[in-house]
Amino acid sequence: MARLPSPDAEGPAPGRLEAPVPPPVKPPAPPRPPVALSALVAAGLTAVPAGSQRSRVVEELALAQQQVLRGMEDAGGRNRVVLVTSARPGEGKTFIALNLAGSMASSGTRKVVLVDVDGKRGSISDALGVSEATGLRHLASSPQERGQPLLLQTEIRNLLVLPYGRAVTGAAQVPSGTQLAEAITRLARSLPDHVLVLDTPPSLSTSDANALSAMAGQVVMVVDAGRTQRNEVEAALDMMEACPLLQLLLNRVSMTANDSFGAYGNYGARHAE
Repeated sequence: MARLPSPDAEGPAPGRLEAPVPPPVKPPAPPRPPVALSALVAAGLTAVPAGSQRSRVVEELALAQQQVLRGMEDAGGRNRVVLVTSARPGEGKTFIALNLAGSMASSGTRKVVLVDVDGKRGSISDALGVSEATGLRHLASSPQERGQPLLLQTEIRNLLVLPYGRAVTGAAQVPSGTQLAEAITRLARSLPDHVLVLDTPPSLSTSDANALSAMAGQVVMVVDAGRTQRNEVEAALDMMEACPLLQLLLNRVSMTANDSFGAYGNYGARHAE
C-alpha cells in the first residue's frame, strides 16, 4: 500500500504552488553632491558675492544682468528663457551664460537653471565635471519626462545646472534642434518660477540656436569686439529672427579711460584719520 508524504516532509505539498521569491530591491543611488563653488569659479564664474570689491568685470556683468531682466518684462509667456549664443566659436558665450546665470542666482532675484545645449568638448558640462551625468540628451529622447530630476544643485543656492549629458542608448547621438526645443519647453513649463539660461552652439556653426530662438524670450548675441566681422554678426542675427528680442553684448572691449567701470574705488575702504 502506497504511503502519502508526511506534511512535515521537505518539498511543496501536492497541488500547492509556492509564491515566487521577489527580486532583491536595488537601493536608491546616493544623491549627487552639489556642484562646488570652486568648480564654478574654475569654469569662469566671476559674478559671485565678493564683499566690498567692485571690479570692472563684476560691474559690467551686473549691467548685462539688468538688461536681461528688463527684457523679460516684454517678452510674453516665454520671457523666462534666455538664449546665449555667438556667431563663431571662441567669442565668450559660455563665459557670459555662466556669469549671467550666476549673477541672477547669487543676487537672489531669481531661481536660475543653466542649460548646456552645446555639449562639445570643453563645454560648461566638461568644465564642471558633470559631462557623464544624465542630462539634456536624455530629456530630448524621452518626451514623457519634464527634466526636474536631472537638474544638479550647485553651492549657489538658487543656481541649478542641466548638463548636456551622456549619450542615450538607442537614441540619436546628437538630438535635433527641434527635439532640444521641445525638451527645454517641457522643462520651462515644469519650473514656472525659474529663469532658464541656455548656452547654445554658435549660430553660424549649427542650426540648434535657430531652432531654439523660436521658443526663447530673448537672445543675447555675444560678439568678440576685436575679431568678429560685421557681416558675421548680421548673418547670425538673421538666424535668430524668430525671437522677439535680440541683444548684442560686446566682449573683450579695450577700454583705457580711468573712469571706466571699477575705477571708482574700494567701497569698503575708509580713510585714516
